[in-house]
Amino acid sequence: MGRTVVALLLAGFYVGLCERCPIIIGGFECPEGYKCVDNQCFSSSGQLATSDCTAVSCPSMTRCFKGRCYSTVGLTCNRNVFVSNSTAKSILSECGNKGKCVNGRCVEDRCMGVSCKETELCRDGLCTQLAGTFCFSHFDCGPALECIANRCTVIAVPIDCNCDPGEVCQQGKCIPDSSNSCLCFICNMYADEGACVSVIGRDCSQDPCEGGTICVQGRCSLDPCLNRCPVDHGCRFGECRHLQGILCDNHCPHPYECIDGRCTRNDCAHKVCQLGETCENGFCIKVEERFCTLAIRDCGEHFECDLNKCRDKLQIA
Repeated sequence: MGRTVVALLLAGFYVGLCERCPIIIGGFECPEGYKCVDNQCFSSSGQLATSDCTAVSCPSMTRCFKGRCYSTVGLTCNRNVFVSNSTAKSILSECGNKGKCVNGRCVEDRCMGVSCKETELCRDGLCTQLAGTFCFSHFDCGPALECIANRCTVIAVPIDCNCDPGEVCQQGKCIPDSSNSCLCFICNMYADEGACVSVIGRDCSQDPCEGGTICVQGRCSLDPCLNRCPVDHGCRFGECRHLQGILCDNHCPHPYECIDGRCTRNDCAHKVCQLGETCENGFCIKVEERFCTLAIRDCGEHFECDLNKCRDKLQIA
């Protein structure tokens, strides 16, 4: 009893901190302003933490469950479930300020919020220099650099501006468009001094390309990626590569997520399962009656752990 009193007094010096409970090997953290004493969370005044998550505050990358804070990494997340023959319910989970839900579990994206130089790309939370590194493909250089002569190279991006009708953008400034005296409806054509001419081969170091063309090494060229690559592949300058594992900067095409600087497929995106099931790695898995000790880790969203068995709290509408 005396040890408990002393621990409660010491807790007052650490009100602003969070710690695991039980200390070191605990499965959860105490809410902010509480300390772990005899496997329970107490305030500096000796008050036991409430089980009401709306009355406590948890640190980032944790999720509150029954008044305690659990690390989000590895917790079950998101759920799409049929509640009738024609209706599905979508449940979104909290994975933390750096977390994303991938394949039914929260993962940490260590690159979220990390700002790198234009010559760098975030990998595993750190900015990695790419400019000047050896490459075989444009994909080896990330989304912003190109592979030229087997070296990742920064390509000058044309200066953009928002111009009114009748104006054109040149070197970041809007000027009257004296050449646009005709309308060109043919693909890959543009107006030049009243005549419609091909945009292919036009200098694009300052002005954007038009008519379905892209800027390649300073000249407008036909986009070689149009309808070229199969599903789950990205395309750069006519080269196809599977999206899984390619370098990314915050964004990947659906249903991929950018995690730690690489695209990772989320096979559970929009996967709809039946009652009693959750999506795990793209498959609807029966969770009802699965052995559990913690619902948010062992069962799923809107499940409870009753007598060590998962029970779905959702019902048919």
